[in-house]
Amino acid sequence: MRSLSPDQVRAQIDKFWLIMCGKPAGRLEEMYSSAALVLTGKARRPEAASVALSRRARQIAAPGTHSEAELGVVEIELPEPSLAIASYTYKFHHTRPGDDGNVQQRHTLFGRATQVFHLDESGALQIVHEHLSAATNPRNG
Repeated sequence: MRSLSPDQVRAQIDKFWLIMCGKPAGRLEEMYSSAALVLTGKARRPEAASVALSRRARQIAAPGTHSEAELGVVEIELPEPSLAIASYTYKFHHTRPGDDGNVQQRHTLFGRATQVFHLDESGALQIVHEHLSAATNPRNG
């Protein structure tokens, strides 16, 4: 089995955010293991990636949406040749038309991400666990 490199992991993270911003870099579903768990900022407990990805796909594909992401420094640990843990901060801005016709805006200014990647036997690098959360400005506390 091949070993992962930090560059491979960083490329997957970049691809993830391109897709999240509505750029045609592929499908989110292809980036996740079928057994992956996702924990988002609003979730009370982890959920199957398929459930979270269905919701994300609707949000990304909605007509009139616009999203932008800015990543902070990405720290990558490689505890095993086929396993990587990436931790980083991010800013995410998402606007879309609401059901009432008004524009809805979501601004995550102090987001934090941890994504665990696994390189499977076929050579596919997939997310097996993800935790995205939002925090307040660390300089205010």
